[in-house]
Amino acid sequence: MIPLDIEVEILNRLPVKSLMRSLCVSKMWSSIIRTQGFIDSYYAMSSATRPRFIVALSSSSYVKDHAKRLFIFSGEECSSSSSYVSANLDMTIPSLRLAHGYTCPSVHGFVSCCHGLQFTICNPSTRQVVTLPACNGYDITSLGYDPVDHQFKALIPVACEYGYDGFIIIRLGGGGGGGAQSRSAVTSPPYRPLSKGLCIDGFLYYGAVTQSETPVIMCFDVRNENISFITTPKDVLHLDRNSVLIEYKGKLAAIVGHCLPFNFRGFDLWILEDVKKHEWSKQTFELPYCLLDMTSPGTNKAGEIIFAPLKLSLDNLRPFFYIVVYNVARKDVRRVRIQGFADDEGFRRHYGLVGFCNVSVSPQHVQSIASL
Repeated sequence: MIPLDIEVEILNRLPVKSLMRSLCVSKMWSSIIRTQGFIDSYYAMSSATRPRFIVALSSSSYVKDHAKRLFIFSGEECSSSSSYVSANLDMTIPSLRLAHGYTCPSVHGFVSCCHGLQFTICNPSTRQVVTLPACNGYDITSLGYDPVDHQFKALIPVACEYGYDGFIIIRLGGGGGGGAQSRSAVTSPPYRPLSKGLCIDGFLYYGAVTQSETPVIMCFDVRNENISFITTPKDVLHLDRNSVLIEYKGKLAAIVGHCLPFNFRGFDLWILEDVKKHEWSKQTFELPYCLLDMTSPGTNKAGEIIFAPLKLSLDNLRPFFYIVVYNVARKDVRRVRIQGFADDEGFRRHYGLVGFCNVSVSPQHVQSIASL
């Protein structure tokens, strides 16, 4: 008989699809796989050995409601010498559309998308989909994760005369399922958001401006459910420029383009070096060519900054999809082609995709077997 620790080690090394099939093979395996300890160990193993990326896309806004679909692709991160990488279709979510310029961020193995009155969370590995109640039509609803208590929380902004003055918090399952468990509210001084939420190590960050027109970073502690403001230099956050928040080597950072929104040839990298002292550092970089209609979703596991298109034209004779990878240390750029959807004529024909698609790339996605 195989010792239990050996069985756990074997299960930890299985791909997600094989692991999901194992749930039906043995009651003992099923009980092991569904424990929080195994869920955490599998996530840690995936994070260390299986770095991946997510590509979410949907047809543009003129598509009729019954034809709306959000496609979720994933693939393994490419090596520093690769010029292409493949992505596979993980799942499709009907009646959901990705708006231009919006994102589907990856948070601890789950991907979220907010459009209109619908806030949808899915696990591309298990194909679980959870749709929360109407989110007031605000597209800054965000998903956070508390790594201490293993709990996911959705934050829905509360409107006021100036903009917003707090959040409704919906507590979700802690990885073992159970769906929405409870809700509460937290208040803050009035603010107007300048960016979407970004979750880093148990904290959700938003770019915002206060009622006195002071730019700040709003910091929401997911575990303790309190809000604080971080002072920022005036050049970090902009309404009319390409300013996006990213995670850079475990720290909050901002990419600020030098030109028009989503069209730039140089950028500043602002890094929050000390959260308590509100101290920032700044580095400036120039690119060898202009990036058109692109944004930065973050970095790969090697710490290289990724720039990705916001849309994809399917009317071109060769509808390829490229991302741009910038190595900060070497100050060099390379283009990486993502294969599997733009260049897949069978996929495009099957779903009737023509014209433009809105696209969101999320790097450093980690496969998870957790459920909400």
